[in-house]
Amino acid sequence: MANVYLYLGEEKYLIHNKIERLIAESKADQYNIFSYDMDEVNIKEAVRDALTPPFMCENKAVVIKNPKFLTTEKSEINHTISVLMDYIEHPMDTTYFIINAVGLKLNEKSEVVKQLRKKAIINETREISETEFCGWIKRQFEREDITIKEDAVKQIYNLVGRNMTSARTEIDKLIAYVGKGNTITSKIVSSVVVKEIQQDIFALSNAIIERDCEKTINIYRDLIAVDNDVNRLFNLVTRTIRDTLLVNYMLEEGAKQNDIAIRMGTSTNRAYYLIRNAKSFDIQSAREYLVKLGELDYKIKSGQIDARTGFEFFLFQL
Repeated sequence: MANVYLYLGEEKYLIHNKIERLIAESKADQYNIFSYDMDEVNIKEAVRDALTPPFMCENKAVVIKNPKFLTTEKSEINHTISVLMDYIEHPMDTTYFIINAVGLKLNEKSEVVKQLRKKAIINETREISETEFCGWIKRQFEREDITIKEDAVKQIYNLVGRNMTSARTEIDKLIAYVGKGNTITSKIVSSVVVKEIQQDIFALSNAIIERDCEKTINIYRDLIAVDNDVNRLFNLVTRTIRDTLLVNYMLEEGAKQNDIAIRMGTSTNRAYYLIRNAKSFDIQSAREYLVKLGELDYKIKSGQIDARTGFEFFLFQL
């Protein structure tokens, strides 16, 4: 049996659950489960642990995350890859050596990647569709004997985006709120589920670019009503439009999702949404409004106008 496992894909929640199931199958107890972050320690530390026999247990599990050395990304740590390659060739039979490469695009030209392709058990999790995501949401409530309306399912999806970790948190809150045997409606979802501010910011930015004054003002007032700081809203809107333009330029140059994630210094999951947003924006209008926001930023910082007055004047004259 191979003892080296490589997990690939974008679905962090699903991959986490798969790894947890594998660890449970290994029967390693809490004293024989170890996790290493490759952004913090050299891979040789994890390998050294993997080569150590389990303590009073049949097996042990060693999990490594953020293995950027498997990609073309640069790491601040000069990892001793030769040690890992030796281990892959001769793994410890009592160690489940698990590589969590969620969100990473492997460098297929790398020798260590080629070796993993030959020797490791590879589990790749594809991104699930909206239909699959909504079906998963429904099943979580069915297991708790709770009925959820179709429009409520869709509303959860719209509020949390395609993020299963966030969805799981909100599902647990809804389960606790209604209790077994009850029904969840869209009204209940609206009162319980936390909407990510970034989604509101994108909606506000898009309304500005579309010159939809009524929609812009309604979203802005909703954000202010829950104590969002005007300076923060102004900065987030400016950054959203700027980032969207940058991503659009990169797409025109032929950049792919992973390239954009690296260049923007973000995760591939976040890059997915940046690309989606860039494709939906009116780019010419985005350029125009970014210039206006830049001029407003100068006036605010130079004391010519206060942030709230300036931002509201900008929004209300669309």
